[in-house]
Amino acid sequence: MKYLKYFITPALAPVVMVGILLGGHWMWLGLIVLFAIVIGGDILLGDDVSRSEYSHPWLIELPLHLALPFVISMLMSLSWASGNGMQDFLGIGQLLGGVFSYDFLAARNASIWSDYLGAVLGAGFMVAGYATNVGHELIHRVKDRIAMLAGRWLLSTSCNADFAIEHVYGHHVNVCTDDDPATAKRGENVYSFFIRSAVYGHLSAWKYEIKRLRKKGHSLYSIHNRMITGYLMSAFWCLLFFIPGGVFGLVLFLGQALVAKFILEIVNYMEHYGLTRKSGQPVGPEHSWNTNSTMSTMVLFSLTRHSSHHEKPRVKFWKLNPYANAPEMPQGYLTTLLICLIPPLWYRTINPKLNEWEKKYAA
Repeated sequence: MKYLKYFITPALAPVVMVGILLGGHWMWLGLIVLFAIVIGGDILLGDDVSRSEYSHPWLIELPLHLALPFVISMLMSLSWASGNGMQDFLGIGQLLGGVFSYDFLAARNASIWSDYLGAVLGAGFMVAGYATNVGHELIHRVKDRIAMLAGRWLLSTSCNADFAIEHVYGHHVNVCTDDDPATAKRGENVYSFFIRSAVYGHLSAWKYEIKRLRKKGHSLYSIHNRMITGYLMSAFWCLLFFIPGGVFGLVLFLGQALVAKFILEIVNYMEHYGLTRKSGQPVGPEHSWNTNSTMSTMVLFSLTRHSSHHEKPRVKFWKLNPYANAPEMPQGYLTTLLICLIPPLWYRTINPKLNEWEKKYAA
């Protein structure tokens, strides 16, 4: 089980894809299954504060390497679903119809806007939970060019060219200070935070990239600019959706990218909400809200052990400490995310915890 538990997320991606391909109300399948497994699992399984040793690390790394092909397959199914009539992108409908006794084209053509909403939400949550999360893990491996490239391609599915730069060189240095756009201030609601973090985080990434290019003597307008190449990666996805679906295809891709980006910023919001740190003060476990909810830990590749991740950002996910005594989130990740969407409920839930944190840690 200590190996198999990290294969839950790769198993969820095909569920989202199947629902999209089946069309109609089936397009909600992935989102419903994802919510049931993650929230239900957190409730039933409780916390996990164990730290396992792995004698076959390549096996636990395998779900990370499966992320890119699985996410590509899922997005290809959504791209195909943006077509209409007899339009059959890459012959996917004909191919599947020859294997299964189901009219995939007819089911797709009969789908209505509310069905596509389920597809966009399901794809967005999967891109956030699998592509962005694995991308986050890989971009911390700054000396591994293949990992960095795979991580940036995964992040391109949510149009996150800036994240690979600002998160590593900005957020981890400035976390819990006024210089960090990804740290939510006390009393700030998640919607205003989303705008502030997205805008200033993007500008911060440009600042770091310009500084790097000047130091290396590269032109700003060159292939060496990781912001520009990141934009081109996302443009590739836009083209892949525009070919079969035109403007509607673009709407589907950008819609799921927006959902995934919003989820990323909600996660940023709830991971450091209200916590403060003096500039120059070492980053410790107390500067992140942590959770050891079992299902969240398995599905998100131990991102939940965020206190340990910020203390030692280069440590791989399976080596992170649970830190049972770290500041604790109200619930598992997905449940906490939903609470954040209702600001009065969030404040009522988190403020007592934040008050306790301030008594213990605030300067």
